[in-house]
Amino acid sequence: MTRVAVALSLLLAACSATPVASDDDDAGRALESAARRAGIAGDMADAGGVYAAGDDRLCLVGSAARYRVGVNVDFGDGQRCIARGVARGRDALAIDLGNGCLFTATRNGDRLLFPPRSPPACARACQGRATLDALVLDRLSEAGGEAERLRGGDGKLLCDN
Repeated sequence: MTRVAVALSLLLAACSATPVASDDDDAGRALESAARRAGIAGDMADAGGVYAAGDDRLCLVGSAARYRVGVNVDFGDGQRCIARGVARGRDALAIDLGNGCLFTATRNGDRLLFPPRSPPACARACQGRATLDALVLDRLSEAGGEAERLRGGDGKLLCDN
């Protein structure tokens, strides 16, 4: 019985031991840090990156204090919205696409949700029946470099404002 108790105690002690960092862990952290500095990888707590759903795209470049934002909604054949502006925040993004088009989009993990009704001023950014209402986009990439290179339906950089 004593042997079983000792064996159990050793097993429990081994399971609760704090893992020791290896050189591989340090190398991994250094590589991730270099990728973030180069704009290849982003910070998950940050909202920046490329979001998409179907042919609709959105980019966020910068930081929570001030992002450059661009959105391209494509309903096909002359039915689209293209808007550029600024945004602030993390989970609740205050988006200003100019000319009175101001609203708050919410972020739920890697999903970005526009309000069910965008302000009437946002219609200036749209053609035909396209709208920014109830747009739901999923993050494709957190990399700032990809977001900076994203182009809108007009051929121009979407987050170049």
